[in-house]
Amino acid sequence: MIKNCIYSLFVILLLTCIGLPNVHAQRIVRADTIQKSIPKDTASKSQDLQTTVFYSAVDSTVLDADQQIVNLYGGAKVKYGNISLEAEYIRLDWAKNEVYAKGTFDTTSKKMVGLPVFTQGSDKYDSDEIRYNFKSKRAIIKGIVTQQGEGFVQGKNVKKDEEENLYIRNAIYTTCNLSHPHFNIRASKIKVVGKKEIISGPFHFELNDIPLPIGLPFGFFPYSQPKEAGKSGILIPTYGEEPSGRGFYLRDGGYYWAASENIGIRFTGQIYSKGGWGLGANSQYNKRYRYTGSFNLALNRNNSGSEFSPSTRTDFALQWSHSPRSLGNSSFSASVNIASNSYNQFNTFNTQQYLSNTIGSSVQYTKAIGQNFRSGISLRINQNTTTRIFDAGTDFNLGLNQFQPFKKKNAIADRFIDQFRIGMDFSGTVSLTNQVSDLYTRYEFDVYPRESNSQRGIIQKPFIPKNADDLPPGVIPLNGSTLPMLLEKAQTKFNYSIPLSLPNIKINPYINLTPGISWSGNMYTRSYKYTYMPSDSTVRIDTVGGLPKFSSQISFSASMNTRVYGTMRFTKGRLQAIRHTMAPSISLSYTPDYSDPTYGYYQDVRINNRKFINNNGEEQVGDIRRISSFDPRQLSYGGASGSISFGIQNTLEAKLKTKSDTATKESEKINILDNFGINGSYNLLAKEYNLSNLSFNANSRIKQFDINIGGNLDPYLYVPDQSFAVVGRRTPDLMVAKGEGFARLQSFNLSIGKRFAPAKGQGEKVSKNATEAQLKQINRNRDDYVDWNIPWSFSFSYQFSMNRAGLAPSQNISGLTFQGDLSLSEKWKFSFSSGYDFKYSGLTYTNISVHRDLHCWELNFNWTPIASPFYGRASNYSFDLRVKSSLLQELKISRRRSFYDKGGF
Repeated sequence: MIKNCIYSLFVILLLTCIGLPNVHAQRIVRADTIQKSIPKDTASKSQDLQTTVFYSAVDSTVLDADQQIVNLYGGAKVKYGNISLEAEYIRLDWAKNEVYAKGTFDTTSKKMVGLPVFTQGSDKYDSDEIRYNFKSKRAIIKGIVTQQGEGFVQGKNVKKDEEENLYIRNAIYTTCNLSHPHFNIRASKIKVVGKKEIISGPFHFELNDIPLPIGLPFGFFPYSQPKEAGKSGILIPTYGEEPSGRGFYLRDGGYYWAASENIGIRFTGQIYSKGGWGLGANSQYNKRYRYTGSFNLALNRNNSGSEFSPSTRTDFALQWSHSPRSLGNSSFSASVNIASNSYNQFNTFNTQQYLSNTIGSSVQYTKAIGQNFRSGISLRINQNTTTRIFDAGTDFNLGLNQFQPFKKKNAIADRFIDQFRIGMDFSGTVSLTNQVSDLYTRYEFDVYPRESNSQRGIIQKPFIPKNADDLPPGVIPLNGSTLPMLLEKAQTKFNYSIPLSLPNIKINPYINLTPGISWSGNMYTRSYKYTYMPSDSTVRIDTVGGLPKFSSQISFSASMNTRVYGTMRFTKGRLQAIRHTMAPSISLSYTPDYSDPTYGYYQDVRINNRKFINNNGEEQVGDIRRISSFDPRQLSYGGASGSISFGIQNTLEAKLKTKSDTATKESEKINILDNFGINGSYNLLAKEYNLSNLSFNANSRIKQFDINIGGNLDPYLYVPDQSFAVVGRRTPDLMVAKGEGFARLQSFNLSIGKRFAPAKGQGEKVSKNATEAQLKQINRNRDDYVDWNIPWSFSFSYQFSMNRAGLAPSQNISGLTFQGDLSLSEKWKFSFSSGYDFKYSGLTYTNISVHRDLHCWELNFNWTPIASPFYGRASNYSFDLRVKSSLLQELKISRRRSFYDKGGF
């Protein structure tokens, strides 16, 4: 070994002295994993190499000084910058700045081993042979296999240029990761343009080596970036026939633009054979640990399709959702949904949106100022697509967290007065609406003046539009000409509240009494004066301006609570003790009657000329209604209120000896009853029926069974009375006072449920291939996903509910719902969900699905044989055979039926 080292040193010194870049002798150096390098300043006179070339071989290294060639045998490796090459045999040719690699034939296994693996940056190429030039950065490859995003490209003859473009002959493209894929797209030539796109010449589709008569003269294949943003590309439209008369359609086709790894935008369009069209833009964005959101904008021009009286309609919709993760002391969120009144009816394909007639939007911003102050502002827009009422407003708030004004900074212990707390909440709203007068039944009187005398004294019927653009009485269209009037009628309202927390009073060591006072009120920019007009039998409403108007009220409260424990011990058996915890509470509240007209917040207004005898036995002319001085639409008002609320919560625990003598703990605790509570209230100011109904609830978990119980008890006596049919007449007498029991059970509900699965299927789902948001979605909706790692699962839930009005027979509902899945094999998954209605003796909504994992393909079959036997809905099914990869998700065979589509395959 020493002799070899001395000889190598002599050769190096000789080369240095004569100044030659090559070696004029041949020598075989055998050394395991000996690594050598050629520095860039001595490798070539022309300085073609830009950095050091490192090479090594496990078997042997052969230097050919005359030809300037290095031969590497057995586990050969070459590294040059971001390029690395591994193969059984590699030849370095310094004269040509070239490296050549190939595998060798193993006579034992009768196959090629050590085939070249070429890596450049994040790109990896498996091949039979490869020749690469360091100077031109070009390569010739035979038998290539390379992964481009989620797809794989194979080819017999490949050329690679200096811009990392690949020119492949006799190529196939697939998303199957097998060396012999289940399916592929075969083309005579394919070009991989950098990391942007894959372009092919004429191609056809092959399934299990069977050529199919499906092909095109050229194609653009998707290429996904390793980042989450994906890759920009063309969206293939869906097709079918619209049942509403617009004809055949191409829908949701367009272009997807991956703007960055945080945002992607879909530009889509739709076209109908009878003249309709639509444009849309949809964006999803996500900033990890900061925010997520979506944005959708749609504009549709619809044609009714009628040949004799065609009509067109333009609809639009805007949705924006922004969900932040609170960072620092401020937060911004948005949920905007604005659409034309007929958009959901004519353009949506979502069942819930199709049935909905209300659209609401809100944008909020909150900010904390220091530790005591908080502020916020929001914008809201609500619209009803049936009544066409539009309501918009801005809300803001400013608050002061409760603090202790009398507490000293360096106080060691709290004094009694230190417990005094005070805070403040101030909020305001500016509202705007296109409902300038009463709809039809909001007022019990006629507002002066009506459009015509014939409408006076007539209760208007509910508004039923005949045409899509019809507006009900009192609602004006929202446009530029009506906006000044709507702004003039805008109402501004301010609210304030000053909660006061008084010091806790300890009645004894176990009972706390907490009193409280709240001072709240409103401030308005305008008020109204009501005048009855006897000649017209109407009420005139006059707006009163001037200084802001105030209304305020003070309420008082007090609460008291404690906790009581009781333990029963046992000396025999495993049961050692049972512990009962009882937490009773009681609270008192009182608010004076601020609806009295002497305060000025409400007015008693005569509304008609009717003559009758009132409750005092006197003749009276005209009914009197009490109306808010600040809102003519507010007819309901509250008088003085004073009530006592009470409740009691109970828990029951057991202490058991452990079964095993080797256990680390001598005993264990189990919950017998997680909670059992009764709640009610007593109205101190009511003339009768002071006691409210008593509600009770209980829940427990016994051997993984979830049990929930709830109900309602009526303490008042019912007596038979023909005037009240089978329900009977409710009397102000308590049942317990008449010896009829404690109370009558008016409602009761019970639910029992459990999920059965192997132990490994009970925990949270984890995956290295899913994002944090995807895992949250899966764990929240486990029934929507197939878990191939769990061989089976089954869950059921039994529900029973009873409702009874007075003496009438009870109405009972009883049903069982169940669902589960079963892995028939490693690749087959069978899922089902159904239920049974014991009242109607029939199955409820039933769904059966079959999933088949076909390696790079998947088969899904969903069948709903029973949708709803009570409402006449037909069953439906869907069948999908598709490629798993999202890149070729449109490569599928589908058959389905839905409520909006008549299309077939």
